[in-house]
Amino acid sequence: MTPETHARLIVIGGPTGAGKSAAALKFATMYGGEIVGADSVQIYRGFDIGSAKPTPEEMALVPHHMIDVADPDEDFSAGRYQKEARAVIQDVEKRSARPVVAGGTGFYIKALLEGLFEGPAKNVEIRARLQAMESEEPGVLHRYLTQVDPSTAQRLHPNDTVRIVRALEVYEITGKSLSWWHERHSSKPWRPAIYIVVDPGEPELSRRLESRVEQMLRDGFVEEVEALLDKWPETCKPFSTVGYKQVVQYLKGGLSKKDLPEAILRAHRRYVKQQRTWFRRKGIHLPNSEATLQYLRDELKLH
Repeated sequence: MTPETHARLIVIGGPTGAGKSAAALKFATMYGGEIVGADSVQIYRGFDIGSAKPTPEEMALVPHHMIDVADPDEDFSAGRYQKEARAVIQDVEKRSARPVVAGGTGFYIKALLEGLFEGPAKNVEIRARLQAMESEEPGVLHRYLTQVDPSTAQRLHPNDTVRIVRALEVYEITGKSLSWWHERHSSKPWRPAIYIVVDPGEPELSRRLESRVEQMLRDGFVEEVEALLDKWPETCKPFSTVGYKQVVQYLKGGLSKKDLPEAILRAHRRYVKQQRTWFRRKGIHLPNSEATLQYLRDELKLH
Protein backbone atom coordinates (compact mmCIF):
# COMPACT_ATOMS: atom_id res chain seq x y z
CA MET A 1 0.00 0.00 0.00
CA THR A 2 1.19 3.51 -0.75
CA PRO A 3 1.08 6.36 1.77
CA GLU A 4 -1.83 7.87 -0.21
CA THR A 5 -3.91 4.83 0.67
CA HIS A 6 -3.77 5.90 4.29
CA ALA A 7 -4.49 9.59 3.66
CA ARG A 8 -7.93 9.25 5.22
CA LEU A 9 -8.54 7.30 8.38
CA ILE A 10 -11.61 5.07 8.30
CA VAL A 11 -13.83 5.57 11.35
CA ILE A 12 -17.05 3.63 11.90
CA GLY A 13 -19.13 4.76 14.86
CA GLY A 14 -22.73 4.46 15.96
CA PRO A 15 -25.00 3.26 18.75
CA THR A 16 -24.90 -0.13 20.43
CA GLY A 17 -26.34 -2.87 18.21
CA ALA A 18 -26.22 -0.82 15.02
CA GLY A 19 -23.87 -3.15 13.13
CA LYS A 20 -20.71 -1.06 13.13
CA SER A 21 -18.50 -3.93 14.34
CA ALA A 22 -19.83 -6.20 11.58
CA ALA A 23 -19.13 -3.50 9.00
CA ALA A 24 -15.59 -2.96 10.28
CA LEU A 25 -14.88 -6.70 10.36
CA LYS A 26 -16.15 -7.25 6.81
CA PHE A 27 -14.13 -4.36 5.43
CA ALA A 28 -10.96 -5.26 7.31
CA THR A 29 -11.20 -8.90 6.25
CA MET A 30 -11.64 -8.02 2.58
CA TYR A 31 -9.14 -5.17 2.30
CA GLY A 32 -6.22 -5.89 4.59
CA GLY A 33 -7.45 -3.93 7.57
CA GLU A 34 -6.79 -4.05 11.29
CA ILE A 35 -9.48 -2.92 13.72
CA VAL A 36 -8.81 -0.27 16.36
CA GLY A 37 -11.52 -0.40 19.02
CA ALA A 38 -13.20 2.74 20.34
CA ASP A 39 -15.19 1.30 23.21
CA SER A 40 -14.77 2.45 26.82
CA VAL A 41 -15.66 -0.95 28.29
CA GLN A 42 -13.95 -3.30 25.83
CA ILE A 43 -10.63 -1.80 26.90
CA TYR A 44 -10.95 -3.69 30.22
CA ARG A 45 -9.76 -7.26 30.57
CA GLY A 46 -12.48 -9.70 31.55
CA PHE A 47 -15.43 -7.47 30.69
CA ASP A 48 -16.37 -9.51 27.65
CA ILE A 49 -20.01 -10.55 27.43
CA GLY A 50 -21.57 -7.32 28.68
CA SER A 51 -19.47 -5.19 26.33
CA ALA A 52 -20.15 -7.41 23.29
CA LYS A 53 -16.40 -7.79 22.87
CA PRO A 54 -15.31 -9.45 19.60
CA THR A 55 -15.21 -13.22 19.87
CA PRO A 56 -11.93 -15.16 19.64
CA GLU A 57 -13.06 -16.33 16.18
CA GLU A 58 -13.58 -12.73 15.02
CA MET A 59 -10.25 -11.61 16.45
CA ALA A 60 -8.56 -14.50 14.62
CA LEU A 61 -9.82 -13.15 11.28
CA VAL A 62 -8.04 -9.79 11.55
CA PRO A 63 -5.89 -8.15 14.24
CA HIS A 64 -7.81 -6.12 16.84
CA HIS A 65 -6.29 -3.32 18.92
CA MET A 66 -7.35 -1.21 21.94
CA ILE A 67 -9.19 -4.19 23.42
CA ASP A 68 -8.09 -5.79 26.74
CA VAL A 69 -5.50 -3.08 27.34
CA ALA A 70 -6.30 -2.25 30.97
CA ASP A 71 -7.19 -3.92 34.25
CA PRO A 72 -10.50 -2.83 35.81
CA ASP A 73 -8.80 -0.83 38.57
CA GLU A 74 -6.67 1.23 36.17
CA ASP A 75 -7.34 4.90 35.54
CA PHE A 76 -8.16 4.84 31.83
CA SER A 77 -9.14 8.24 30.40
CA ALA A 78 -10.03 9.60 26.98
CA GLY A 79 -6.62 11.24 26.97
CA ARG A 80 -4.92 7.88 27.46
CA TYR A 81 -7.10 6.40 24.73
CA GLN A 82 -6.09 9.18 22.35
CA LYS A 83 -2.38 8.65 22.97
CA GLU A 84 -2.44 4.86 22.73
CA ALA A 85 -4.84 4.65 19.78
CA ARG A 86 -2.86 7.15 17.73
CA ALA A 87 0.32 5.15 18.35
CA VAL A 88 -1.45 1.93 17.31
CA ILE A 89 -2.77 3.52 14.11
CA GLN A 90 0.67 4.74 13.13
CA ASP A 91 2.14 1.31 13.82
CA VAL A 92 -0.53 -0.41 11.70
CA GLU A 93 0.23 1.91 8.80
CA LYS A 94 3.98 1.30 9.11
CA ARG A 95 3.20 -2.35 8.43
CA SER A 96 1.29 -1.32 5.27
CA ALA A 97 -2.05 -2.36 6.72
CA ARG A 98 -5.18 -0.25 6.88
CA PRO A 99 -6.46 0.83 10.34
CA VAL A 100 -10.23 0.84 10.81
CA VAL A 101 -11.45 2.60 13.95
CA ALA A 102 -14.75 1.14 15.17
CA GLY A 103 -16.77 1.66 18.32
CA GLY A 104 -19.62 3.37 20.06
CA THR A 105 -17.80 5.67 22.48
CA GLY A 106 -18.13 8.93 20.62
CA PHE A 107 -16.01 10.79 23.16
CA TYR A 108 -13.08 8.47 22.44
CA ILE A 109 -13.47 9.04 18.70
CA LYS A 110 -13.60 12.79 19.22
CA ALA A 111 -10.47 12.67 21.39
CA LEU A 112 -8.70 10.61 18.73
CA LEU A 113 -9.58 12.86 15.81
CA GLU A 114 -9.75 16.33 17.37
CA GLY A 115 -8.04 16.30 20.73
CA LEU A 116 -9.60 17.33 24.03
CA PHE A 117 -10.82 20.56 25.60
CA GLU A 118 -8.23 21.62 28.16
CA GLY A 119 -10.42 24.08 30.04
CA PRO A 120 -9.66 27.02 32.29
CA ALA A 121 -6.80 27.15 34.77
CA LYS A 122 -7.27 25.38 38.10
CA ASN A 123 -8.99 27.36 40.86
CA VAL A 124 -7.64 26.45 44.29
CA GLU A 125 -10.57 27.96 46.22
CA ILE A 126 -13.26 26.18 44.19
CA ARG A 127 -11.42 22.87 44.42
CA ALA A 128 -10.98 23.16 48.18
CA ARG A 129 -14.67 23.93 48.67
CA LEU A 130 -15.79 21.03 46.47
CA GLN A 131 -13.42 18.58 48.15
CA ALA A 132 -14.68 19.68 51.55
CA MET A 133 -18.26 19.05 50.43
CA GLU A 134 -17.34 15.52 49.37
CA SER A 135 -15.52 14.84 52.64
CA GLU A 136 -18.57 15.89 54.65
CA GLU A 137 -21.06 13.98 52.49
CA PRO A 138 -19.57 11.27 50.20
CA GLY A 139 -21.38 11.11 46.86
CA VAL A 140 -22.70 14.66 46.96
CA LEU A 141 -20.46 15.88 44.14
CA HIS A 142 -21.59 13.17 41.72
CA ARG A 143 -25.22 14.08 42.50
CA TYR A 144 -24.38 17.75 41.92
CA LEU A 145 -22.71 16.87 38.62
CA THR A 146 -25.74 14.82 37.56
CA GLN A 147 -27.85 17.96 37.94
CA VAL A 148 -25.59 20.35 36.00
CA ASP A 149 -23.87 17.98 33.55
CA PRO A 150 -25.68 14.62 33.27
CA SER A 151 -23.66 13.54 30.24
CA THR A 152 -20.34 13.81 32.08
CA ALA A 153 -21.83 12.33 35.26
CA GLN A 154 -22.97 9.29 33.29
CA ARG A 155 -19.45 8.48 32.09
CA LEU A 156 -17.68 9.14 35.41
CA HIS A 157 -17.66 6.67 38.27
CA PRO A 158 -19.13 8.21 41.46
CA ASN A 159 -15.80 7.54 43.18
CA ASP A 160 -13.77 9.35 40.50
CA THR A 161 -13.51 12.45 42.66
CA VAL A 162 -10.61 14.02 40.74
CA ARG A 163 -12.50 14.17 37.44
CA ILE A 164 -15.81 15.06 39.09
CA VAL A 165 -14.17 18.02 40.85
CA ARG A 166 -12.61 19.15 37.57
CA ALA A 167 -15.95 18.93 35.74
CA LEU A 168 -17.68 20.97 38.44
CA GLU A 169 -14.80 23.44 38.53
CA VAL A 170 -15.19 24.04 34.78
CA TYR A 171 -18.94 24.51 35.24
CA GLU A 172 -18.56 26.98 38.10
CA ILE A 173 -15.83 29.00 36.36
CA THR A 174 -17.41 29.16 32.89
CA GLY A 175 -21.13 28.73 33.56
CA LYS A 176 -21.18 25.92 30.98
CA SER A 177 -20.87 22.17 31.50
CA LEU A 178 -17.76 20.21 30.58
CA SER A 179 -19.78 18.17 28.07
CA TRP A 180 -20.95 21.46 26.47
CA TRP A 181 -17.35 22.53 26.02
CA HIS A 182 -16.24 19.11 24.74
CA GLU A 183 -19.03 19.10 22.18
CA ARG A 184 -17.99 22.49 20.82
CA HIS A 185 -14.24 22.09 21.13
CA SER A 186 -12.57 21.90 17.79
CA SER A 187 -8.89 21.92 16.99
CA LYS A 188 -6.97 21.12 13.85
CA PRO A 189 -7.95 17.53 12.96
CA TRP A 190 -5.24 15.00 13.71
CA ARG A 191 -6.04 13.14 10.50
CA PRO A 192 -8.55 13.53 7.68
CA ALA A 193 -11.13 10.80 8.10
CA ILE A 194 -13.97 9.00 6.41
CA TYR A 195 -16.34 9.10 9.36
CA ILE A 196 -19.34 6.79 9.00
CA VAL A 197 -22.15 6.47 11.55
CA VAL A 198 -24.12 3.24 11.26
CA ASP A 199 -27.70 3.67 12.50
CA PRO A 200 -30.62 1.52 11.30
CA GLY A 201 -33.17 3.61 13.19
CA GLU A 202 -34.93 3.32 16.54
CA PRO A 203 -37.36 0.44 15.78
CA GLU A 204 -34.63 -1.84 14.45
CA LEU A 205 -32.22 -0.86 17.23
CA SER A 206 -34.86 -1.66 19.83
CA ARG A 207 -35.39 -5.11 18.35
CA ARG A 208 -31.67 -5.79 18.25
CA LEU A 209 -31.19 -4.67 21.84
CA GLU A 210 -33.85 -7.09 23.06
CA SER A 211 -32.13 -9.92 21.23
CA ARG A 212 -28.70 -8.85 22.48
CA VAL A 213 -29.71 -8.74 26.13
CA GLU A 214 -31.30 -12.19 25.89
CA GLN A 215 -28.15 -13.56 24.28
CA MET A 216 -25.87 -11.98 26.89
CA LEU A 217 -27.76 -13.66 29.70
CA ARG A 218 -27.74 -17.01 27.89
CA ASP A 219 -23.99 -16.67 27.34
CA GLY A 220 -23.33 -16.30 31.06
CA PHE A 221 -23.34 -12.55 31.72
CA VAL A 222 -24.27 -12.98 35.39
CA GLU A 223 -21.57 -15.61 35.90
CA GLU A 224 -19.02 -13.33 34.23
CA VAL A 225 -19.80 -10.52 36.67
CA GLU A 226 -19.68 -12.91 39.64
CA ALA A 227 -16.20 -14.04 38.62
CA LEU A 228 -15.03 -10.44 38.11
CA LEU A 229 -16.30 -9.39 41.53
CA ASP A 230 -14.27 -12.23 43.06
CA LYS A 231 -11.13 -10.60 41.63
CA TRP A 232 -11.86 -6.87 41.66
CA PRO A 233 -13.62 -4.44 44.02
CA GLU A 234 -17.07 -3.22 43.08
CA THR A 235 -15.73 0.35 43.03
CA CYS A 236 -13.80 -0.30 39.80
CA LYS A 237 -15.11 1.94 37.04
CA PRO A 238 -16.40 -0.69 34.56
CA PHE A 239 -18.77 -2.15 37.16
CA SER A 240 -20.79 1.08 36.88
CA THR A 241 -21.29 0.78 33.11
CA VAL A 242 -24.41 -0.19 31.18
CA GLY A 243 -25.48 -3.76 31.93
CA TYR A 244 -22.73 -4.44 34.46
CA LYS A 245 -24.29 -2.00 36.92
CA GLN A 246 -27.62 -3.83 36.75
CA VAL A 247 -26.04 -7.28 37.19
CA VAL A 248 -24.08 -6.04 40.22
CA GLN A 249 -27.33 -4.69 41.63
CA TYR A 250 -28.98 -8.09 41.07
CA LEU A 251 -26.11 -9.96 42.74
CA LYS A 252 -26.39 -7.66 45.78
CA GLY A 253 -30.10 -8.38 46.07
CA GLY A 254 -31.33 -5.09 44.67
CA LEU A 255 -33.03 -6.68 41.64
CA SER A 256 -34.95 -9.91 41.24
CA LYS A 257 -33.99 -12.48 38.62
CA LYS A 258 -37.28 -11.76 36.87
CA ASP A 259 -36.62 -8.00 36.70
CA LEU A 260 -32.97 -8.22 35.66
CA PRO A 261 -33.43 -8.57 31.85
CA GLU A 262 -35.77 -5.59 31.68
CA ALA A 263 -33.45 -3.49 33.84
CA ILE A 264 -30.50 -4.25 31.54
CA LEU A 265 -32.63 -3.49 28.48
CA ARG A 266 -33.81 -0.15 29.88
CA ALA A 267 -30.21 0.85 30.64
CA HIS A 268 -29.15 -0.04 27.10
CA ARG A 269 -32.04 1.94 25.61
CA ARG A 270 -31.09 5.02 27.62
CA TYR A 271 -27.48 4.66 26.53
CA VAL A 272 -28.43 4.21 22.87
CA LYS A 273 -30.52 7.37 23.07
CA GLN A 274 -27.46 9.25 24.36
CA GLN A 275 -25.27 7.73 21.64
CA ARG A 276 -27.70 8.68 18.88
CA THR A 277 -27.78 12.25 20.19
CA TRP A 278 -23.97 12.36 20.21
CA PHE A 279 -23.59 10.95 16.69
CA ARG A 280 -26.50 12.95 15.20
CA ARG A 281 -24.31 15.69 13.75
CA LYS A 282 -21.30 13.47 13.07
CA GLY A 283 -20.18 11.81 9.85
CA ILE A 284 -22.09 10.16 7.06
CA HIS A 285 -25.12 8.23 8.30
CA LEU A 286 -25.77 4.82 6.77
CA PRO A 287 -28.36 2.19 7.77
CA ASN A 288 -26.34 -1.02 7.96
CA SER A 289 -23.05 -2.82 7.40
CA GLU A 290 -23.82 -3.57 3.75
CA ALA A 291 -24.37 0.11 2.92
CA THR A 292 -21.20 0.98 4.83
CA LEU A 293 -19.13 -1.54 2.92
CA GLN A 294 -20.48 -0.30 -0.42
CA TYR A 295 -19.84 3.34 0.49
CA LEU A 296 -16.23 2.60 1.42
CA ARG A 297 -15.68 0.65 -1.78
CA ASP A 298 -16.99 3.54 -3.85
CA GLU A 299 -15.19 6.25 -1.89
CA LEU A 300 -11.84 4.44 -1.92
CA LYS A 301 -12.34 3.02 -5.41
CA LEU A 302 -11.96 -0.56 -4.25
CA HIS A 303 -13.23 -3.70 -5.96
